[in-house]
Amino acid sequence: MKKSEFWVIVVLMIVAIVISIASMVIVNTKASSSTGITGQATGNVTASMDSIVAFTLSPATVNFGNISLGGTNSTGTNPAPFGIVNDGTVKVNMTVTSTNPLFTGTSPVYQFNSSCSEATCATTVYGWTTFTQAAQAVVGVLEFDQAKDALNVNINITVPLDEPSGAKSDVLTFTASEA
Repeated sequence: MKKSEFWVIVVLMIVAIVISIASMVIVNTKASSSTGITGQATGNVTASMDSIVAFTLSPATVNFGNISLGGTNSTGTNPAPFGIVNDGTVKVNMTVTSTNPLFTGTSPVYQFNSSCSEATCATTVYGWTTFTQAAQAVVGVLEFDQAKDALNVNINITVPLDEPSGAKSDVLTFTASEA
């Protein structure tokens, strides 16, 4: 290769490098300007997530132990109330059903109520309500936000004076549906 050809190639390489650097400076200047890059496609993005209705109930059982005729007991510290946490991705309404009346004597008390176990948890909580075998509201619109998703369900019982002796039990079924 001749000396003149060598210098032509060197000059062309230098020109190519200068043009490349100038192009990068221009692109970066436009990208960082307040008007943004023009010529880019624009549009809306839609994201969706399935609605999940799920909750945790703890403890699984409440045991009042031995209570004499006419005796009363409520959940509180011993035994603890049912704790419900909305683990889903949507607000829920909850109901409870009882499989059978707990007592057969005259004037029994078998009630529940709901209360927030956090500063705020639901649009509607319910006061003392007598259990029945029909579905009954426990809470209306329990949030799914971690700061507002917990609820306590307390139970209050009074054994009738004429209640037959023996162990008493009931199965409570809690059901959640999207609010």
